[in-house]
Formats: sequence, C-alpha cells, structure tokens
Amino acid sequence: MRISGFVFLFLFSVQLFSQQKDSIPAEEDFSQYADVEVATSTIVVKKYCSQKIIGLSPAKLISAGYDFVFKNKLTADTLGNFLGNVDTIYNNYGVRFAANFPVISNNKLILNLGVNYLDFKYSFERPINNVHPLNYNLATYGLRSYGLNGTLFKPLNEKQFLIIQAQGDWNGDFKMNELPAGNSLKISGAAIYGFKPHDRRQYGFGVTRTYRAGEVNYIPVFLYNYTFQNRKMGFEMLLPARANFRYTINSRNMLFAGFELEGNSYFLKNIEKNYNFGLYNNVQLRRSEIRPRLTYEFSVYKFIWASVQVGYRLNYRFNIDDGEYYRAFGDEPPYLMNNSVSGAPYFNVSINLVSP
Repeated sequence: MRISGFVFLFLFSVQLFSQQKDSIPAEEDFSQYADVEVATSTIVVKKYCSQKIIGLSPAKLISAGYDFVFKNKLTADTLGNFLGNVDTIYNNYGVRFAANFPVISNNKLILNLGVNYLDFKYSFERPINNVHPLNYNLATYGLRSYGLNGTLFKPLNEKQFLIIQAQGDWNGDFKMNELPAGNSLKISGAAIYGFKPHDRRQYGFGVTRTYRAGEVNYIPVFLYNYTFQNRKMGFEMLLPARANFRYTINSRNMLFAGFELEGNSYFLKNIEKNYNFGLYNNVQLRRSEIRPRLTYEFSVYKFIWASVQVGYRLNYRFNIDDGEYYRAFGDEPPYLMNNSVSGAPYFNVSINLVSP
C-alpha cells in the first residue's frame, strides 16, 4: 500500500507539471510583420477660417443703452403756408436696444438673427403749438424704429469668406401702441467677399444698399480688422459706416477712438394728417449724422460689459422728401424741405451681454 501510494503521487505530479508547461503560450514572432505597410487615409479634411481675429472686441449679444444729445438748433425750411424758422432744441434723448443670437453655428456656417429698437425724442424751447409743423411733429411724436436683421458668415476655406447681411426697419413717427405703416419699411443689406491671411488680420470688399446717409444709397464697402503684434492695439472698420482705433488695456478693459455714420429714413404720417396739406402722402425725413467719439468698454461681471461713449454729433442730412427717391449724385429731384441741425456734444451709456 505504501509503494502504491508513492507511485500514484509520482504519476500525478508528472501529469500536473506537464499541463502547466503546455499552457504557456508560445512567444510571438514579430518578424512576420516586417513587410506590412501602414495604410494611408483617403479622407481629406477641409479647414475653414473663423469669423474672429485675435484681440477683436467682444461681440454684443444683447445691448440696452441710453442716448443724450445736448442743446442744438433746428433750421426748418418753408412747408406749405408755414415759413421757415430757427428753433432751439433743448436736448434729444432716447433708448436703444439690440439683440443678436447665432441660430446656426459650426465651422462651415454661422447665421445670426437679431432685432433692434430706437426711440428718439425732441425737447423744444418754444411752446409746441406755435411752431413749424416739423418742430411740432418731432416734439409730439419723436422718431421711432423697429428692425429685424440677419447676418450670414460663410467661410470658403482657411483664407477666404463671405458675409451677407440683410435688414428691414420700420421707421416713423408712430406711437408705441400703433402698427407701423407700409411706407415706413426700409430694406437694406450688404455682401462682402473677404480674406483672412492670419489670425490677426481680416479684410474684405463689397457693396451695400443703405439708409445711413438718410436716403437710399448703393455704395462700395470696405471691411478691415487688424491687431498689431503686441496685441494691445488694432483697427476695427467697416467703411463708410464706422471706424475705430482700439487699445486694449487688459482682457477686461478697452478704449476706442473713431466715428460712426448713423441715419435712416422716417415716414412722418402725422404731418399730413394734422395739417391737411392734401398734396403730400409720403413725407419722409432723411435723418443722417456723423458721430466722432471716444468709447470705454469694460467687464462688469464675466460676460456682462458696460460701455460709456462721449462724442460730438455732426449733422449730415435732415431734409424731407415727399416720396422715395434715389439720388446717385447731387440733389435732384429737389427736396421738399432743406433743413439743417447744428452740431452738439452727446453721450451714450449701455449695458451689454457679450459672447464668450
């Protein structure tokens, strides 16, 4: 029995070690892959330029502001039986609101849609019942504007892009609770073909239909945004509409010096309605002004920024037409009224929600 047990134990041990030896995998021979080539991808990834450059001021998603123009004079032309006169405007004041949001945003296409609102009032020196019809209309109703706009940024490749913008504004002397009349609708737009050589510069050329000069114009436009190598200074321009020299104090504080051409055409339905002229049924005020200005923009909290702007308002056009006209050059046909407004200092303050 003792010998049989020893033999059994010996045979069991031999079988066990034999199984362990067989379970060890053989070492792989990597030489068999020596002639294998790595497959190259046939997929070409196209790159696109972005709409921003380094150092550009943050885009405003929502902006609410207040505008105030100091004392100035309105020289009004003759209208019907009312002789022209000169009257003092104590001040102009009003609120501004604008909102723009991306509805499509990817590396191939960016589409922004927005709204804007302007309410501008006139405070005259004389009692409003003893003045010219234009003065009375401005003092009683002011000027108001509602607008819808859309901007499309389409990159074509790493260096080239397209910008297409369209806007519709309802401008006039209608009250807040009134629907704008059809004659108050003004359509404007622009198309720009642009280039972005590197991340600090972009420029483009295009054409626009605009009312910034008060009446409809078709003119060329030039886009230029540039940041110097020190990233402290740069230019932001869309000529002839506006231009700014930018100085960046730090990421939360910026200074600007420049100008803006601002204006539109306003349907004054209440002049014909209140004075029964009978001859006029589409009285349009061609308001346009140039605003040289200094602006300080700073971050209040994260993406909430404030803007303080001071400048001088220069009148460019304040004439009146009866109807819609396109004057490529000169003043033909003649205006119904040739008016002027004197220059005056102004300030604007706003609070803004900016893009990250």
